[in-house]
Amino acid sequence: MNFSFSEILVVLLIALLVVKPAQLPEVANSLGRFIKSIRGVFAKVKDEMNGFIDDVDKTVSDKHEPKK
Repeated sequence: MNFSFSEILVVLLIALLVVKPAQLPEVANSLGRFIKSIRGVFAKVKDEMNGFIDDVDKTVSDKHEPKK
């Protein structure tokens, strides 16, 4: 994801309106941990799906191999 400077500035301004400036570092830290955990969940799901797809591909290729 690429964000332009103006997009980042808008997000920061909205964050300042919603959250008190003293709470901003704590909120940013919590948000960072949340994003990290979500990425971990997606990585696990991706690994499981890739494993399932590999198993299906192997099963299909084993059934379609010519018998000797």
